[in-house]
Amino acid sequence: MDFNQGGFSNRAKRYRWPFAAIICFALALWSSLPQTDYLTRLSGDFLTPLASRWQFGFDTPSGYALVVIDEITHNTPPFSETPEVAWTPFLGEVISAIDKTEPKVIGLDMIFPKSIAGRTLAPGYDRTFLQALAQSGRTGRLVLAEARLSETPIRPYEGQVLAVGGAGNIRPVHLTPDADNVVRRHPFSFALEDGSRVLSFAAELAARAAWDGKAPDENILIDYVTPAIRFPTYRFSDVYACIESGETEALDVFRDKIVIIGTALDIEDRHVAGNRFVAEKDPPIFTLPCQGAVQTPMRSVSRASTAGVFIEARAVRTFLSDMGPETLNRYTVFFSSLLGLGVLALVFFKLNPASGAGVYIVYAAALWANGAWMLSREVLAPVLPWLVSAFALYVAIYAYRVFLEDQAKRWVTHAFRHYLSPSLVDRLAEEPASLKLGGERRRVAILFTDLAGFTTTSEELKNEPEAIVAYLNQYFEILAETIEAHQGYVDKFIGDAVMGVWGAPVALENPEQHAFEAAIACLKAVDVYNAQEDVDMPINLRIGISAGEVVAGNLGSKGRFNYTVIGDAVNRAARLEPENKRHGTRILFDESIASHLSENAKARFLDETVLRGQSVATKLYTAGEES
Repeated sequence: MDFNQGGFSNRAKRYRWPFAAIICFALALWSSLPQTDYLTRLSGDFLTPLASRWQFGFDTPSGYALVVIDEITHNTPPFSETPEVAWTPFLGEVISAIDKTEPKVIGLDMIFPKSIAGRTLAPGYDRTFLQALAQSGRTGRLVLAEARLSETPIRPYEGQVLAVGGAGNIRPVHLTPDADNVVRRHPFSFALEDGSRVLSFAAELAARAAWDGKAPDENILIDYVTPAIRFPTYRFSDVYACIESGETEALDVFRDKIVIIGTALDIEDRHVAGNRFVAEKDPPIFTLPCQGAVQTPMRSVSRASTAGVFIEARAVRTFLSDMGPETLNRYTVFFSSLLGLGVLALVFFKLNPASGAGVYIVYAAALWANGAWMLSREVLAPVLPWLVSAFALYVAIYAYRVFLEDQAKRWVTHAFRHYLSPSLVDRLAEEPASLKLGGERRRVAILFTDLAGFTTTSEELKNEPEAIVAYLNQYFEILAETIEAHQGYVDKFIGDAVMGVWGAPVALENPEQHAFEAAIACLKAVDVYNAQEDVDMPINLRIGISAGEVVAGNLGSKGRFNYTVIGDAVNRAARLEPENKRHGTRILFDESIASHLSENAKARFLDETVLRGQSVATKLYTAGEES
């Protein structure tokens, strides 16, 4: 039989490339579909930590300044003594002072839908705040926020709307998370009740700060790669302390900047964002050099979420600088996927599953590193869709190989496991193509055994062939188990003779020692068997062993062949076995065996004789305990 021709497995191999082409095309097409856009955005979460380390070309100095109300502000007088709804006078003073530094724009990312400045509570309490809104609103440098979470928006109360100059200076601030509740995108506009659209809070700030005044016209993927330190942040209480101490020159840090005022508390208005795997999500807080400013270490606090004001700041920067990550067009994704999957298919068909898994891991690492580099250059690659496609290809190809192509291996294992040693079956299963005529040179050890007196026993039992078969099977089982236990294999059963081989088809270190130990073990095994009380026909064993270079391989005709060994060592072992009868021994071996035995092996020289069919004298040895 020729396992390279015919059969179901060979047909499967002929169709492997059409199969691979169909799978690769389908997976590449899937990778480029809109349904995988979420996975592409999710890729950015895993790429951002490395990409942020590789980003270069930051604008210097930063064009942004954030003023945040944090936990320290809440614990600092006069804020610690005042409910937050009554902070509007403080906000008015801060907005007015910052506006005097002539920033590009000020965004108030806080909403006060109610006021205590009513007729019955504290009339005129918000005067400072409203005057600041009016002053900044007239210059077009102030944008207030409103929330549109339902049909009824949450807006600043009516007095603030009038003071700031009407709805033209109020824009919706609303983050739109993906299905996994992670904020990765930002809309450039929102629909109003009348069907018209207005820019979002971040887009409006970017439009007013832009040199050409051009408004953004498309949604964005927020830039989370730019390090947080590029957004200088100051504590609200420190800004207020500078104002109270008259050290307003310290507020020049806001000159010509985009200023956003908001909260950065531990719980309120925090969101899981696309930078969730970055260690420093929130920027460090700089201390202003003013009397009364709270001196704290300039460091970021690692949290699982990001304050909304910092996400808005990143969105403004993305709108304004056009540095948000761009996704690849679908044609590029398709053809790049097809190329990568095609290369992987070639590799997977060449390697075993474990090696293929190793290649997949290397491929995944390379994609991750390359994706991070691309993201640092403002391109978001669909790394996760690519990885999912590659994994699906791995499963498909190895399933195809196991269930279709590798049927030849399973056939060999099933057909030969009862006839050959496990080591030979394993090799043939891995290389079915080796089942063809031919051989290779190997140094091996050969063992021949024969039953003493078997001819007489056969004559006595000529009418009981079943008994002879049972006797031989018992003898063969003992020897086969012992030979295989010593890393050899039974080459063939010849009548009442057994031929064992060490060193082929699997190479073996010191096959001579293994053959010698197996011979001793065979004699002990039959002695144990013969000692049993119910044994009617004892096994009388004679063994001959030799070693040397042989040709090992498949020998026979094209239609029928056997794996065996041919050479002078085989002939010598076969000739040594009958010499036991003349010397009264059970085991004989020659110099090729004796010279390779360990010091513990008991070998005894007996004689030197010319074996039948040989022209050169051979030294005969036996085991030390044999007589």
